[in-house]
Amino acid sequence: MRHKRGGRTLTFGVRLRRSACERIANATLAVILSGDSSVADVPEQIPDRPPAWQVDHDAPPSWLGEPAAESAPRACAFCGEVAPPRSSFCPRCGRALTAALLPSHGEALSIVFTDIEDSTFLTDRLGDATWEAIIDEHNDIIREEIHAHAGFEVKLTGDGFLIAFADPLQALRCAARIQARVSARADERGAAWPVHMRVGIHRGDVILRPGGDILGRAVNMASRIMDKGRGGDIVASAVFVEAVEHKVAQNFWTDFGDRRLRGLSDRVRMYRFSWLEYLRAEQGADESEPALTPVAH
Repeated sequence: MRHKRGGRTLTFGVRLRRSACERIANATLAVILSGDSSVADVPEQIPDRPPAWQVDHDAPPSWLGEPAAESAPRACAFCGEVAPPRSSFCPRCGRALTAALLPSHGEALSIVFTDIEDSTFLTDRLGDATWEAIIDEHNDIIREEIHAHAGFEVKLTGDGFLIAFADPLQALRCAARIQARVSARADERGAAWPVHMRVGIHRGDVILRPGGDILGRAVNMASRIMDKGRGGDIVASAVFVEAVEHKVAQNFWTDFGDRRLRGLSDRVRMYRFSWLEYLRAEQGADESEPALTPVAH
């Protein structure tokens, strides 16, 4: 039987038998040379083997050392299913477990809320069937960007999303790409697709609940920060801006001032992110990208 470990292929049975036979032969030769016919000093031969049904034929032998500890099982952040320890995908919904988090307290995450501005008015003006088609396209865009930026969708919030990220820079890039794609689609379709989004971002400790939901003051603050923006805005807390200050130039942020947030006692310093300029700088003003027109304020 062969087993690979650390890049080497070991032939367990051959080496084990060879080692035991060499020890027995050397001890027997020593007895013969001493002229003693006793074999009391000959070491035990190969120990009795357990019955075949008790042997794990896939396990490496004990003399290779203890096997590496198995990784802890992870809960799918989308459906809550606990996957086997070495699984990379959820056994229930099939999603990748790269962003999965076990239920716990005190996990610092970047929280992103999105919302379509004036969605109630638009639904009434366009009708349910048309609005449903628009929402489906909108949701597809956001989910594609969530997947591309290693985030996970916590839940739908009517016509918006609650999204969580471990990496704050990925959260910001995702928000920028969502705004870019939604704005491009709205510009292309005109009055038939009048979608303008606002996005709020905050970073802080959250409570991770079974099933992938998140709770806590940081979640509430991200939602309230989003409320302060308008269509086409990405608004972030000072705490979040500090988390990316060494990766995102300060000139992409506009001070939004200290604002009072509904339901929260303290004022919060906020900044508006110039996502269009940021993407142009990051992509080197790639002319192959579709033209993006920022929403006028």
